[in-house]
Amino acid sequence: MFYFFFESRNSKKDPVVIWLTGGPGCSSELALFYENGPFTIADNMSLVWNEYGWDKASNLLYVDQPIGTGFSYSSDQRDIRHNEDEVSNDLYDFLQAFFAEHPEFAKNDFFITGESYAGHYIPAFAARVHRGNKAKEGIHINLKGFAIGNGLTDPAIQYKAYTDYALDMGVIKKSDHDRINKLVPVCEMAIKLCGTDGTISCMASYFVCNNIFNGIMALAGDTNVRDMN
Repeated sequence: MFYFFFESRNSKKDPVVIWLTGGPGCSSELALFYENGPFTIADNMSLVWNEYGWDKASNLLYVDQPIGTGFSYSSDQRDIRHNEDEVSNDLYDFLQAFFAEHPEFAKNDFFITGESYAGHYIPAFAARVHRGNKAKEGIHINLKGFAIGNGLTDPAIQYKAYTDYALDMGVIKKSDHDRINKLVPVCEMAIKLCGTDGTISCMASYFVCNNIFNGIMALAGDTNVRDMN
């Protein structure tokens, strides 16, 4: 799998932090260049140091995953992953290979972080690391914790909370809230039909449920959805 690795600006002994962007299918370069990486991209396409980069306090690892995301590609369809078990196994294998290649970081504290659909990846990956450590598989990974930002973990719960939150934050009016909320039962049914089989019904549930979010955003104007507090 394709990755970027940046040593800490402070010390090689700082924790190793892996970042996973969600999607599914969003490259981790999104976070690297627009969120918490060591650089941002200037208007003239040059790189500028990010004064808020996490590399000020950690050794940062960005991975394009699962296979088929960003620069991580394969011509073999058998490499395409369809569930969290497969994704977490690939990430665990990647981590084993990374620490074998960079043994000087293997004993550092290790944290798993990410956002959005990584709310699915991160717990599964953390559990896989824990199982590997417990079974004494390969290199011991000094997992200390994980963090999920704006995580998508349970759509059936989260989508129906969007309108309540938007109303509480003054983004929409009560009449808008009640109107958009009529989509919630349809969304819940679509999610149940989707289940875990990943068929066309899941794509349908995505579009149905996103009508709730899109309905709110159509009224929100220039509101930054990641900065409502």
